[in-house]
Amino acid sequence: MPVMLAEAPREVGIGIRPALVRDLPRVMEIERLAFGEQWDYYQFKASLEDVFLLAVDAVTADIVGFLVACCCEIAQRGIILRVAVHPDFQGRGIATELIERSFGELKKKKLDEVELDVDILKSGAIGLYEKVGFLVKEVFSTSEENDDTFCIMRKKLG
Repeated sequence: MPVMLAEAPREVGIGIRPALVRDLPRVMEIERLAFGEQWDYYQFKASLEDVFLLAVDAVTADIVGFLVACCCEIAQRGIILRVAVHPDFQGRGIATELIERSFGELKKKKLDEVELDVDILKSGAIGLYEKVGFLVKEVFSTSEENDDTFCIMRKKLG
């Protein structure tokens, strides 16, 4: 069964569509290239139940990026867990488009807010998230022994 792309953003020639099980090998490849570490197949497969969007090249139909968010109905909050764009396609607004499209999907699930955490050293990522309306709400370290410090960022979905 063919999967229809949502309207492609004018600037980047990328369509956004929900992920399918058959997409997971390519998603895992992008994950490895973007992060060097990887969720396993089963973590991605379980994420298909929530908000799992793909950025797809409108000409070649190649998957070039993805976003995974879970929905916490009790807290009325979505949590963006992963955003990745293939290195050959970074800097084209694809992550921004995925994030902005996720807002609509989270609103459809009757959620009021979206949250994410980001390594404090990733100033480019923090800048991207601020550009789409996230605010730093908290800074925390995972332990005193290492330098893992993160920002918790949130955005109202009003």
